[in-house]
Order: sequence, then structure tokens, then C-alpha cells
Amino acid sequence: MKKVVLTVVLALLCNFLASAQFGKIKLDKAVDAAAKGVKSFTLSDAEIKGYADEYMQWSDAHNPVCKTTDKDKGMKEVADRLAKIVSVIPANLTKELNLNILSYYVIDVNAFACANGDIRVFAGLMDLMTDDQILAVIGHEIGHIVNKDSKDAFVTALRVSALKDAAGAVGGNTVQKLNDAQLSDLAESLANAQYSQKQENAADAYGYEFLKKCGKDPSNMASSLGVLLQLQEEAGTPENSKFNKLFSSHPDLKKRIETLSKMN
Repeated sequence: MKKVVLTVVLALLCNFLASAQFGKIKLDKAVDAAAKGVKSFTLSDAEIKGYADEYMQWSDAHNPVCKTTDKDKGMKEVADRLAKIVSVIPANLTKELNLNILSYYVIDVNAFACANGDIRVFAGLMDLMTDDQILAVIGHEIGHIVNKDSKDAFVTALRVSALKDAAGAVGGNTVQKLNDAQLSDLAESLANAQYSQKQENAADAYGYEFLKKCGKDPSNMASSLGVLLQLQEEAGTPENSKFNKLFSSHPDLKKRIETLSKMN
């Protein structure tokens, strides 16, 4: 596949400007919202999906999304390849989880799942893996959705950034649609979120069984992690690597690979 040379515009895992503001929010209420942000608040599934849909629309608008109808040859190739890879996913699972799997034409090596069933695979990751390894990564991300990890991370990001209350501070007492600065703030909170080792292991196990359901060799779950491990070793220690966030968000790759190797 043609090597991707584009850079991220505003991808989910990028660093965002720390000076981003909420815009015209009353200062006293915004400060109060920030204080309440660390506390629990109740959101219905419909509200969470609404926020997630809005966030993903923003994310897709700020990143080059590959489409099978693209005139750009490289982007079309990525989209065609991904469409072929995901074609083996059982239709009932896609419908049940409302899966929407697309690729960003960026050089970053990563993938992520959102609480509404959206999954984005970065073209930089696709450059390094086989089709079945990419399917394993997708299965892993679906595992995070099924296990509610994506939902919990999204709610935590809303809580940390206090967007629920802050959005309501704009022009009245009702929650408004989030503006660009608020969505950037949410993206920064999500970028700093990390799954636990337990959550990653559970998502790996789901990905392993998911490959079986798709009629693929489940060992590709471990080999996909092996690609990341090799990248980590070539880059040096995570602390001194430009891939620091990637490796810190995928803890202890060696142990995860060992755990998968013991599965039948």
C-alpha cells in the first residue's frame, strides 16, 4: 500500500492547545462546573450517544476520512482495503453495536473506539499490519465497546472537562450543543485517558474470540500486539519515544502477548 505521508490535523490522540476556552460562558458558573466535574453525574444512554455522535462528527470533520469514492488514489486504496477487512464481521454484531468503522488518512499508529459504536483505524497502523491483524485490532476495539470501557472513558472525559454543566452555562440553563472549543477540550480529556491492564486484557480476549467468529486465525490478536511491541523496541524506551502515548495507553505488551498465547 502507498505509504501515507499526511499529518494529523486534529486527530483524537493529538495534543491540543491548552489555551482553548469555552467561549462565552459565565465565569462564576464555569468555575462551579469545573468543580462539579470531578463528581459523579447521571447521563442516560441516549445522552451519552448524543454527545458521542456530536464528538465523532467533529472528529471526522477535522481529519481526512478515507472513502471508497475518493478521487485520491491513496485514500481510496485505504478505504477499499478496510471495507474488505470488515466485510467478514457478522452483520448482526454490526447492527447490534451500531458499528461504523472508517479510516483516517494519517501517519499515526493507532485506532480507537467511541461510545456510540464508531471505530477509527489510522492509516499509519494499516501500513504496518496484515489484513487479519487489522481485523484483530478492530475486534479489540469492539471489545472495549462491548465491555463498556469506551462508554466509561467517554463519561469520565465529560466529567473531567465538566462539559455537561459548562455547556449548560452557555446562554441559559439548558444544555446546548457543544461548540468547537468545548469539543477540543473533550478531545484533550479523551487523549489523556488510559485503559487499565485488566480492561486491555479483556479486550484482547474479546478480540481473540471475535477472530474465530469471523473465521480467522485467532493468533492474529497476539501477532498484532507483536507489531506494536517491535515498534516499541525499535523506538527505544517509551519515556523517550515519540510513541510514548501509544505505548502508555497499551500497557505491558509482553504480558498481554503471553496471556493470549496461553488461550486455546
